Amino acid sequence: MPQLQQIDTFLSQVVWLVLAFVVLFVVLRTIALPKIQATLEARRDRIEGDLDRAQTLRQEAEQVLAEYEAAMAEGRDRAQSVIRDAVEDGKARAAKAHDALAGRLADDIRHAEARIETARDEAVGNIREVAVDVVQAASQRLIGGRIARKSAADAVDAVAGR
Repeated sequence: MPQLQQIDTFLSQVVWLVLAFVVLFVVLRTIALPKIQATLEARRDRIEGDLDRAQTLRQEAEQVLAEYEAAMAEGRDRAQSVIRDAVEDGKARAAKAHDALAGRLADDIRHAEARIETARDEAVGNIREVAVDVVQAASQRLIGGRIARKSAADAVDAVAGR
């Protein structure tokens, strides 16, 4: 059988195969695997560092967000306070202006009423004088003689009810 005749060469090939595998295994284990392992460890360390940095940045971002929200709330409160103060100040100024205007208008009304009263008194006084003159003129026409001013004034006062 020709297959069995190759056993001598087959055995030597198996030995060389095992020897090649052992050499390859030793070379890989001593040279290649440490490099691969170092690369994997470096990659793992870099990933862990990136994750740690990302966690730190996330915490910082959350802190900045909290500070921002606090600043916004404080700004809103301050703005509302300023608006409230401005409204109150505006109301106070409006009330003060209203009171001042009401005072001036009251003074103007009093002065106007006094002027009206004075003008009415003057007009009434002038009417009395005109009435006395009319009585004197009428008596002169009717009776042909002029009556005394005092008598005419007494007659006007009697008719006027004074």
